[in-house]
Amino acid sequence: MRMKHSLPVFSTWLLAAASLALAQSPLQRLSSEFQNSTTLVNETSTDAPALPAGAGGTVVYQKTLTVPDNVRVIYVTFSGQGDVHNGSALLMNASVNGTLIQPLLGQTGPGGGGPHVQTGWYTLTHLPQAGAGVTNCNDGGGGTADCHDNTLYFSGCVRVGTSGGPITVTIKLADLPGGSPNFAFYERATIYIDGQEDPNGNLCQGVGTGPH
Repeated sequence: MRMKHSLPVFSTWLLAAASLALAQSPLQRLSSEFQNSTTLVNETSTDAPALPAGAGGTVVYQKTLTVPDNVRVIYVTFSGQGDVHNGSALLMNASVNGTLIQPLLGQTGPGGGGPHVQTGWYTLTHLPQAGAGVTNCNDGGGGTADCHDNTLYFSGCVRVGTSGGPITVTIKLADLPGGSPNFAFYERATIYIDGQEDPNGNLCQGVGTGPH
């Protein structure tokens, strides 16, 4: 007895197998933590300036954890709320085993962002300081740009070696221009560290950008 539709079924199977081969593996959540305080006034803060290539700032989080052998890409995600004093800027970065996450690692010049940006850092909050006689927030006495509880978020990736093992994730906070009375603050933060296999070797890769 002749089987009907055998070729289309076989072709469909091949297409499904190819799709599975090309699909990326799901994320593995390696760590899920939060930072909070028992009072509304106990925030994480620094007046340490952000220096070029991710240097400077203050370490506000550090964790060493074991990575499964099949994981090739690590993702670090931070969210919280924060503010700054005197119109300064709040900057943060993250590194894995001392290597900045991407896209921070790929920054080779300051670009055109002005005095509130630094290589190797995300600028997450920068509010204009109002002129004399204009309050413009001043929620906590930190100057007319001291507008509290702004959303903070960053995420990035880094490729790791082929043998698994321990990694150390470090997150830093900084201020620009830094130095008292310029301070940067944050609170109510969540920190996620995820891992992923990369059988095709195409994760955590740069893509081109057009002119802007």
